[in-house]
Amino acid sequence: MKSKAALKVLLVDDESRVREVITAFLRAEGHTVTTATSGREGIEQFRAQPFDLVVTDRAMPEMSGDQMASLIKQLRPDVPVVLLTGFGALIEVTGSQPKDVDVVLSKPITLNALRTTIESLLHAA
Repeated sequence: MKSKAALKVLLVDDESRVREVITAFLRAEGHTVTTATSGREGIEQFRAQPFDLVVTDRAMPEMSGDQMASLIKQLRPDVPVVLLTGFGALIEVTGSQPKDVDVVLSKPITLNALRTTIESLLHAA
């Protein structure tokens, strides 16, 4: 099932395999995807063009997904940020979700979880 609205998604992850899989899924859902391999590159992309959604890994060299989310919210507070992390369950249990992150998803991510998250963010907007 295709989402009702095609989104411009910025995907930031330092793992090429993760970028490939999520990009393929998002494109199959009808979204446009721009990728970045680091938080710094992600911020450059974000400043260069408008995005409807940012999906980022948490643990990356130079700049974490948390730090990137803070910068994105300073630039455009209305753009949802989804954080992918291997520590999602821990964040859930401790309630330590970063304040500038809209949704935390655990890795390995399931495509269904990503689809459901995107749809809920679209309906919340």
